[in-house]
Amino acid sequence: MARTKPIQIGCPQYHVLVRGSYECDEDGSCPLGPKGEFLLHRVRCEQYGGRCMQTLCVLHRHNRRGAGSWYPTGVWALRDGRRCGAASPAGPASGGGWYA
Repeated sequence: MARTKPIQIGCPQYHVLVRGSYECDEDGSCPLGPKGEFLLHRVRCEQYGGRCMQTLCVLHRHNRRGAGSWYPTGVWALRDGRRCGAASPAGPASGGGWYA
């Protein structure tokens, strides 16, 4: 069973940091992208207990990540309940910017 680590996500809809989790490997390590960024497919948003209704957010599994999608403004690892070591996920494949 995969483990998770606590993270904070910059929510583009509510303009606040929300809690989330990041899926780790079986050994507890957190795989990152080539530039040290978090991988969006491993990020889970826990806004409103994981029942956020914002369907354009790329963190919702039913979204198709189309041109109008919202991407998090950043994802940060947490250590002992505090934010540490900031790393942001890659932006949309179309080259668009972050939505804030």
